[in-house]
Amino acid sequence: MRILVTGGAGFIGAYLVKDLIKKKHKVLSVDNFCGIGAIPYINPKSKFIRGDISDQKVLKSIKKWKPEVIYHLAAQSGGETSYDDPKKDYLINGFGTYQICQLGKELKIKNFIYTSTTAVYGSNSKKKIDEDEKINPDSLYGISKFAGEMFVKQTFKKTKTKTIIFRLFNTYGPGENLNFLKKGMVSIYLSYVWKNRPILVKGGLDRIRDLNYVEDVVNVLSKAINIDIKKTEIINLSSGKAYTVKRIIEEIIMASKKKNIKIIKGNKTPGDSKIFHTSNKKLIKLFPEIRFTSFRDGLKKYFDWINKLPVTKNLDNHHPFKKFKMKY
Repeated sequence: MRILVTGGAGFIGAYLVKDLIKKKHKVLSVDNFCGIGAIPYINPKSKFIRGDISDQKVLKSIKKWKPEVIYHLAAQSGGETSYDDPKKDYLINGFGTYQICQLGKELKIKNFIYTSTTAVYGSNSKKKIDEDEKINPDSLYGISKFAGEMFVKQTFKKTKTKTIIFRLFNTYGPGENLNFLKKGMVSIYLSYVWKNRPILVKGGLDRIRDLNYVEDVVNVLSKAINIDIKKTEIINLSSGKAYTVKRIIEEIIMASKKKNIKIIKGNKTPGDSKIFHTSNKKLIKLFPEIRFTSFRDGLKKYFDWINKLPVTKNLDNHHPFKKFKMKY
């Protein structure tokens, strides 16, 4: 099958491209290398276009390649970062999604899979949030990603394209940029440990998060084109396991095997929610074979990679998939 992955050189995108190629699909990856929260990686076995999905030249090249399936992962994907440039955040997550949806409609693709976010719900005191919960974003990022969801629904409503909107919860794993401290709670705390610095916590230790190991997320995404679904499905993509920030830090310190790691409390970041905890009953029903990596085991895999990294400001040549220096 011919599959387009937007954001294919990014954190989750690079894992997804690798998995799809392993399953013998032909993959076109598109990325503009603006996602500074991850180490960029171009899979040498995929066709690659460097550029923005709102660029007409890029869209024409995609159209010429004629994908049958689109995974739309390209995004400004940080809650805190959305406040640095709100216009850019909306143009990428909102209008950029609209553009790629219109292209998919024109090509009459079989499946359109969009990675949204838990941030569309906002903070919620319920024990577990399901897919019917009220949309009430705390952040600009959550607003722009929900706009993307609306464009997906509207564009493909009267077509034969099957669409899945996955609302992803905190995803972590090797390949995140440990020098970028505005995205990814786990990677941010791991960065301080990697650099032998005190862990700076912005906000309360009682905040709650669900955590997903990146390979588990990709396992779900890659199987999504083969499941029997209705016309449109919205699915919480989460392990369903909740952790307080205090517990997350305790697990990180234990996995690091380092002593005397200090914790410093800082000011809360704008748009940060207190509780993100979800029900994944719908996910398990549709993907009954899925098994999630425990946070402890995920951290072990993460540290296996981190412990090989030099403490350097440029990690471009240290992606976990990279076996040789690549130029881009």
